[in-house]
Order: sequence, then structure tokens, then C-alpha cells
Amino acid sequence: MPTKYLAITIAGAVSLGSYEAGATYEILDAIRQHNQHPDTIVNGDFIRIDVLTGASAGGMTAAIVSQKLLYAKDDFVDAYNNPLYNCWVKGISLAGLLNTEDKPLPDGDPALLSLLSSNLIKQISKNTLAQQDENGQIPQNGGAHNAIDPDRGIRLGLALTNLNGINYSYQLFGGGQFLYTDFSDQMLRSFSAADRSFAPWKEISEAAVACGAFPVAFRTKDLVRSQADYEPSDTLVAFPTDPYTFTYTDGGVLQNQPLGMAKNLVDKNDKHLATENRFYLFASPSAMLGEQNLELTEASANMLTVGKRLVDIYMGQSVFRDWINSQKINDQIDLLDQRARGLADALIAGTIDPAVLSAASQQVLTLLYAGADPTETQQQAEDRLAIQYAAEIGTAGDAKTLGGLDTDLAVAFLHGILALEKTANLGEKDKMRIYGVVADKSKLAGEGVSAFVGFFDQAFRDHDYDYGRTIAQKLLANPAFQQPGELGPIRYTPSAIRAIDPALTGLHLKDIPKADIATLKDGLTHRLNQILRDKLSNPLERYPAQLGADIALGLVLDWEFNRDIQG
Repeated sequence: MPTKYLAITIAGAVSLGSYEAGATYEILDAIRQHNQHPDTIVNGDFIRIDVLTGASAGGMTAAIVSQKLLYAKDDFVDAYNNPLYNCWVKGISLAGLLNTEDKPLPDGDPALLSLLSSNLIKQISKNTLAQQDENGQIPQNGGAHNAIDPDRGIRLGLALTNLNGINYSYQLFGGGQFLYTDFSDQMLRSFSAADRSFAPWKEISEAAVACGAFPVAFRTKDLVRSQADYEPSDTLVAFPTDPYTFTYTDGGVLQNQPLGMAKNLVDKNDKHLATENRFYLFASPSAMLGEQNLELTEASANMLTVGKRLVDIYMGQSVFRDWINSQKINDQIDLLDQRARGLADALIAGTIDPAVLSAASQQVLTLLYAGADPTETQQQAEDRLAIQYAAEIGTAGDAKTLGGLDTDLAVAFLHGILALEKTANLGEKDKMRIYGVVADKSKLAGEGVSAFVGFFDQAFRDHDYDYGRTIAQKLLANPAFQQPGELGPIRYTPSAIRAIDPALTGLHLKDIPKADIATLKDGLTHRLNQILRDKLSNPLERYPAQLGADIALGLVLDWEFNRDIQG
């Protein structure tokens, strides 16, 4: 049986990186057990991970998983002592995030740059991704994980939001031009298990911090980028210098679910072939339930409500874009498959003249392939379609026969279906089989305050980590997952999950222990005092900052109350 390939996309999550950590660990453990199972070795139906993409907290998780799969397989043998658990459950703390020092970069947290300290996130990223052994290379711990294909390695993609923007110039008819500024950015890198060079991972370590720089909460991050990082284009405006330092914030602002990025990286590996053995896994702490609100009226839409609603509208329009696009493409490919079966039946039945179809289709194809060099030649496309539609053709390869009949029918079929595919611009698009490991937010401890509640207490993060493992185990045990054509069956025995405390589900700020609220209030007061001192020439009393912290907490409580009523 052929090897199956899995691309993993991890969405933005803030403190719910703990949920994604638990879900991702469980998937990795299942694949490890599956690939070393005797039946797998005999059958050859290995599962390999070759693409990882992520946004925000998910970007850091994707980077950590990529490095450890390549060089440190032994890091992923204990559910409660592994890089993901140690990073997202044990390594994060409210005290660390509130420990701001109003002094210059790189060591301090200048007051006007953020509410929280970015230094804890920087340190976690450095400790996890940017360590060197005695030879100045990335350390090894057992070598490559059995999920790694040595010929493919890992393609990693991190979503970024470029605050400066990248300019593209377009000529206007009749003269002149307009500039389009693209703020949605990414860092794409390829790694192999044989190369443990430190410099690329130092860059990824810094990019992971930029990827998760949640606006206002954490400060922005500068990254040095080369123009070669971007797709060659006549419209790309040259950087002022090359390389150039751009300033970045959270990648989840514009692409919180980078499935499209994963598909683009998959295409570099698969070349649009063997798509039946390609699968995608999407991990997110947010179920895609939509943002419709039929309760709003002219009389009830006050300024605060409208402001909050505009945030919901923005998120609803931008966050799920990649997911929706993939579903639309899947529908288009399903329609093309229906047309292919109908065309094959018509040729076999003799209701279509193969010579006429072949000649007409070839004329259309000559027109479609004229001009710029295609990424795929007509012959390459026909060879791909011969494999893709082997059931309709009868046999694939050099002897292209259709239903056991003469070769002319097969040639006519391939010309016809390629003309349909090329006209619909589906030649570089493949059906995406996507599995979701998504949460019911009412079952999470850290979902409140825009997913910041998990930072308050390790017990909350432990809860969500174990809930992530639970959801992943349910997916792996789903009977539909075991059917032919799916990623499963996966041969593994789930390990025990600690008892999940139901009292911690659905926490909001009002449910947090008073001692934790006091810690937050003191931290915000401390930071607001730093901001006031930095902004004004004379130091102020503590009271204005205390009042500001009280107001901020009151607004959050009111916002959460209204959200619960409306949702």
C-alpha cells in the first residue's frame, strides 16, 4: 500500500495554544505508533508529515513540531513531558507576562510598545527553537521521527502581518499606475533531517515570536527579509534595500487559518499527483459556527455594540477565508469528476465522435497553452490526468486505453477533460481532504477574554491540553476515519488522559479566583503607571493607573456578559 502524506495547519489560539498542543501531541503519538507497528511495516501504509503551517500561537507550535520531528524524535514520547506541553502549559505564566521592565530594547519592554512583556515569549522561543550543541548545530535527541520522509523533510510556513506592507505596482490603461500594498505576509522554509544548521532556525525562532505578537498585548517584531522570499513578479516593487527590515505583528490578524499556504507547499511536493494519498489536518480551538446575529436592531445597536459587531464582522470575513476557498474548490473538482465520468460514458457509447472531440479540444488547448511558459506542459497535464482518471480510462500509463477499447478514445478523453480543466482554471488545484480537530469553546477553560484566560493558571492550561488530546482521540477513533480512502486506520493504542475537571469549563473573568484577578490588576496598574510616566514628563500618583485598570477590567466583564447573552 502507498505511503500517505499529511499536511498540518494550526490556527491562532493565544493561551489556547495549550489546547492545540494537546491535540497535536496526540496526533504525533498516533502516527509514531502506527509507523512502527508490524502490520504497517509489512503493508507499507506509512503516514508521513511533510508540511506544517501556522498562525499566531499555532505558528510557534508548527515551528516547534517541525524542528523536533526532524531532529529529536525522543522528545515526543511522554504526553506530559514534551516540547509542546512544556512550552504551552508549564512555560507560560501570568506573572511572567506582567513582568514588564520599562527600559530600552532588546532587554526591556518600553512602556508605549505593549501592555504585556514579550520577553517571556522570546525566551520560550529561544529555548525551544534556537539552542545549539557543542558543534554549533541544532541538538539531536534520537534523530528524525518516523513521521519524517527523508526525501521530503519538512516544509514550514508561518503567517505574518507586515505592518509596513509590500508594494505591488499595476499599470493603468492610458498611462499611470496604482500601487497595491499587501500586508498579509509569510515565511516559507524547507528543512531536511540531514541539515542541522543553526542560522535558519535562529531566523525561525524570531519569526515565531513575530507570528504570535498579538496586537497591543505584545510588541511588534522586526525581521530582515530578502526580496527573494517573495514570488517573482513584474509588479513587485523593489525594496528600498535588499534585504530590508520590516516590522511584523500577529499573523492571525489577516490569515488565522493558513490552509491555503499549506496547499501551496503541498503542491511543491506532490506536483498534483497521487492526490488520493494526500490529507490535511486542521487544529483550532474555535469551532466554525459563524457570526450571524439576528438580535441586532436599529434601536439596540449602540456604539459599543456596533464596535464589537464590526470586530465580529472583520473576523468572520477574514478568518475563515482559506477554509471556504478550499470547500469551493472541492465542489468545482467534484463537478469536473462528474463531467469526466459522463464524457467517458459518452465515448464508450459512441454518442461523441472521438476524432471530432480530440481535434476541437486540441484547438482550444493550443490557445490556452499559448503565451507564457506554463508551470505544467500539456503532455505533463495529460500524464497526470491519465493517473487521476485511471478508473475512467481503464489503465494509466503509456498504453492509454479507455474501457478496453482503442487508444483514440483515450486520447480524445484526455484532450476533452484537459480542455475542461484548463478552462475552469483547475489545473493547479486539487481536492483537499481536511480533518478538523476543533473545540467546543464552552468546554475550554482558557477561552474567555479573547482566549487570554488560560494565561492565569496552569490548571486552566492543563485542562485545555487534556481536552485537546480528548478531541484528537475521538477523531482517531471515529469509524468513518477508518474507511478506505481515509487517512486511517491508524494502528495505535491511546494513552491515558487525566480526569478533566468540569468546574473549569467555560471560565470567564468573573469566574477567576480573586487572587489571580488581583495579580492581573496589579500588573495592569504597574504597566499603566509606566505608560503614564513615559508619556508625561512628571510621574503621577498610583491612583490614575489604578482607575484605568479598574475601568479596563469593568469593560471586559461587560463585554463578556453581553457576548454570553447574544451568543
